[in-house]
Amino acid sequence: MSALRQAVIGEHTATLEPPDLLVLTFRGVIRAPHVAAYAALRTELLADQRYLLTLADLRRVEGVEPACRRSIAAIRDERAQATAFVGGSFRFRVVAELIANAARVFAHRKLAFRFFPDEASARSWLTEMRRTLRGA
Repeated sequence: MSALRQAVIGEHTATLEPPDLLVLTFRGVIRAPHVAAYAALRTELLADQRYLLTLADLRRVEGVEPACRRSIAAIRDERAQATAFVGGSFRFRVVAELIANAARVFAHRKLAFRFFPDEASARSWLTEMRRTLRGA
């Protein structure tokens, strides 16, 4: 994919940075329909990828609906995934850990994720993960 593509999901934006990085910028409250829209968009934009790389900017998140946990856990994708979160409250980090652990155990998904204080360090880690996942 050669062109930059962008979509708006509620108050949030999703931007595909070729060749393989999906950048999500969240604002306000993350709701279950936003998660479903994100999953559909990811399927559309990254269908031909063997792995998934995501940069999720959480610095302007005000909250997450409880129903989002079920929506996230329901996403079915067997591909290896690496997600770098920028920002995020302590509570969000705990919830993310629970969801990721459940997805690893019950859905047998290969997930790697980390939280970073800034975008530069998140992008650096994703570059390392790209090399790792391409070799897998």
